[in-house]
Amino acid sequence: MLRIITGLLLGLFSLLVIFFTSNIVFQFCLFIILILSIVELLRQSEKRNTFVWIILGFIVINIILILPITNYFPRSFFFTAILISALTDIFALVFGKLLGKNFVFPKISPNKTLEGTLSGVFFPGFLLILFTFLFNDLQVSKDKIFYEYLSTGFLTDSLGYFLSFLILTSCSLVSISGDLIASKAKRLLKIKDFGTLLPGHGGVLDRIDSHLFCIPLFFLLGSFV
Repeated sequence: MLRIITGLLLGLFSLLVIFFTSNIVFQFCLFIILILSIVELLRQSEKRNTFVWIILGFIVINIILILPITNYFPRSFFFTAILISALTDIFALVFGKLLGKNFVFPKISPNKTLEGTLSGVFFPGFLLILFTFLFNDLQVSKDKIFYEYLSTGFLTDSLGYFLSFLILTSCSLVSISGDLIASKAKRLLKIKDFGTLLPGHGGVLDRIDSHLFCIPLFFLLGSFV
């Protein structure tokens, strides 16, 4: 229950920050996430694992690159990238529990199954494209509100449904990769979570591991729109 409450509060806070704050406040929040992530990793530095420093460098470079990019893209791009990553986790978890029989990464992430992983890769893109198609069919996707909150309309208008689906699927794939890399790091460090700041979820880095891979790729591919 604590995990669910924390997750809902994080989701609500994220929506408020993404859609109802100025660029300065938005970038300040990203900067705070950067600092908290660095602190969590530095607390593990005494274990002298090279992997920790690689991840630390990746986080720093990633968020530093994201900070200026947010000035040139609609907030809907940022929200859509986070939504893709979140849906990937949800579908992978749900279908993994319901249908999962074949464990694919037992030494890194024992609970990940082939069925859950494939569902996490393909279903988020399918769901978002279907949602966009239905809005287009109802002729309401041209509404300003649609573009303000979900950027898949931009993708399908410029690239078509198939290429848009490939972009979303690619983002889901790297999202899962980010989660696996974080799991590998925790295994090497022999820890369960990177921190304890978020009740039921661990640390900040435990919540953004998949986002750190998904967001940059989505912005990169979205730059072609």
